[in-house]
Amino acid sequence: MEEATCERIIKKLDSLISQDPLLDEFDIVFSPGEVNRSPVVSVEHKLGLESWCMKHVYAHAHAHILKARRVKRIQDPGPLLRWTQFCLLVAPEVATFWNIRKQLLQRGSLSADTDLHLTRLVLSRKPKCMEVFQHRKWLFHHILAPTPPPPPPPSCATDHHNGSGPEEKPGCRFLVGELEVCSWTADKHQNNYHAWNHRLWVLQQLTERPPGLAEVCRSEYEACHRWVRTHVSEHSGLHYLQYLLATMVTMAAEGALASLTEVVPSVSTPLELYSAELEFNRDLIEQYPGHEALFCHRRVLLQRVQDLLLHTAPPQRTASPPPPALKRSCVETVNSDWSAVLLAERDLVNRSLKSQSYQRTLGERHSHWLGNVLGV
Repeated sequence: MEEATCERIIKKLDSLISQDPLLDEFDIVFSPGEVNRSPVVSVEHKLGLESWCMKHVYAHAHAHILKARRVKRIQDPGPLLRWTQFCLLVAPEVATFWNIRKQLLQRGSLSADTDLHLTRLVLSRKPKCMEVFQHRKWLFHHILAPTPPPPPPPSCATDHHNGSGPEEKPGCRFLVGELEVCSWTADKHQNNYHAWNHRLWVLQQLTERPPGLAEVCRSEYEACHRWVRTHVSEHSGLHYLQYLLATMVTMAAEGALASLTEVVPSVSTPLELYSAELEFNRDLIEQYPGHEALFCHRRVLLQRVQDLLLHTAPPQRTASPPPPALKRSCVETVNSDWSAVLLAERDLVNRSLKSQSYQRTLGERHSHWLGNVLGV
């Protein structure tokens, strides 16, 4: 393929991306061979590139990028932006292309909004691409919020529900928008742990901005419960829920949240929060049997409940020297509340053992865990 043809394809792709801010999806469209028409297809804010030209145009853009890197001064960054854009749409895992765009961003030759749009297009095709999430983090730290900002005004928190306000800072808008990006990419790829790890990072950034923290935590708590109800076999979402619960408890203890009731109206203490989560988890286990992720999540919740009960009510021991930890009975080591929790676990195990499906195996494993870890 001639270089002039490759350049026309690259420019056509760049023109469609820059002219349509509502463009939200990109993919490679299979084509059996070269045809006498443009391989760039755009329909209803969806962008496609026919597969027959991809190898030739990518090789052309890649060669010119390497040649441009050897030149210390670039008079016109436009071609380099178009070449890296094309290569990243095709192969976003190559960190070199992202690093070039970082340099252009720092020089002011590229806007952050342009790269945010590009990364969203890349995620529409490869929602589990770690390099894209890393680039968006870099954009936040170096472009949108290069220095630790002062606490944002209350309008930033209300904008999470009511839209953008005139005093809203770009970094705050970005973080709130990232929650939607994480949900969208998690829906597009099963077990998308990169999206959930990115969501963990977003939550960490938001907890550093106390105004509006209760609204964010409440929204995330409700969103996680909706997700878990429809993705009962995915560990990533459950892991995020565990982190969210721990964050809520820590924020309430430190005073960043007035109380847990701000987030979950039906609870007021960490013990009530985790007890409610145990009930929610049990309902899912019984409604959707045979999912190991739910049992693994339950074990984490049980350990948190155990820590809370033993911390608030020290165990009462007998006068004689206590036996080894794994041999102690629940009556000797913990209070009556913890005994009730263990009895409920035994009931759950017995109900699982009556099943003839994989739920029986999971019940046996949970029983072994209760004996080996909790000493029941």
